[in-house]
Amino acid sequence: MALSVVRPRTVRGWVLVAVLAVVAVLVPQVPGWLPVSARSVDPRVLRDRILASADRPYQGYAEITGSLALPELPKLADVTSLLTATTRVRTWYASPSRWRFDVVTTVGERDVYHSPDGEFTWDYGANQLTRLVGTPPVRLPRAGDLLPPDLARRVLSAAAGDPVRSLPARRVAGHQAAGLRLTPHDPDTTIGHVDVWADPDTGLPTAIEVTARGAARPVLVSQFRELSTTPPDAGALTPKSPRGSGFSIVRAPDIADALGGLGRGRPPARLAGRPLHDADVGGIRGVWVYGTGLSAFVAVPVPRDVGADVGKAIVNAGGTSKDLPRGEALQLSIAPLSVVVVRSEFARRWYLLAGLATPELLLRAAGELAQLSWSGP
Repeated sequence: MALSVVRPRTVRGWVLVAVLAVVAVLVPQVPGWLPVSARSVDPRVLRDRILASADRPYQGYAEITGSLALPELPKLADVTSLLTATTRVRTWYASPSRWRFDVVTTVGERDVYHSPDGEFTWDYGANQLTRLVGTPPVRLPRAGDLLPPDLARRVLSAAAGDPVRSLPARRVAGHQAAGLRLTPHDPDTTIGHVDVWADPDTGLPTAIEVTARGAARPVLVSQFRELSTTPPDAGALTPKSPRGSGFSIVRAPDIADALGGLGRGRPPARLAGRPLHDADVGGIRGVWVYGTGLSAFVAVPVPRDVGADVGKAIVNAGGTSKDLPRGEALQLSIAPLSVVVVRSEFARRWYLLAGLATPELLLRAAGELAQLSWSGP
């Protein structure tokens, strides 16, 4: 269940959980979609067109609705709201190197511009234009990452070998869209299926629904409400600062800023039968990724106080405890997310595991980590 109040000592633990959930590269049905008579497209062909659609321009208005039961985190409100509420976004996209999206709220908006010259953020409420210097290899997620085109391409790319089948066509934002359903063949992922609708000719995704295994409704829906496939005007992609507004230059924030200091150590070559896919992700020492596809998970050695904070957050959220041969695991499932914190009595170390993987898989990994002899600087 969601927490209405987060104790100060558990905030850091939940920050770590929320961030890692998104790294592990994160609702009601929509009655406004009407069946249409769209040209039939082989789902495998449609998938290929979707994956090749990054150069297709568009502009419009989209809504992203998530229903994960995460607590409210003051320091990560923008991140958690993407997974727990409805986010309204206006977007202009010319190419992978030139785009803009605005997150619209009842009190104003926050605009992000990206061009070959750099990235800028306009905060309407603060009347401030900010230039972001640097491009961190790993960063916190934002609304633009969950727009239908980006999210659909990311999911289909991660599950490239999984089977797809056709879905009935729909009309999305006034456009005919052919549909496909991807059903992961990996038994260790918590994703039941992913439904994508896209332009049958260009492959531009217009809607996507992600449903957890065993769930009746999607846990994440991203769809266009208004859409034009014409290239946006150059003026819409150029940041402007009104007279009297402020201007600042800051270093681009990344996940390392949110995680703080992590534990150190040498990652095992395999966990729960999954090979080490990436160590020190994005240059952040101590963040390990095991396996590939939708059941990949993140493992992180953490300092004892951080591990204890995460453990308390899991217990307060209704998590369960499981004895391990040489330690203890605290486990929490917020479908489709699984989180496990490991306390190793053998090495006197703590670890955090998170991903769109089954609790059983993460508990197997937890048991192996609990028996791991510590080595490292």
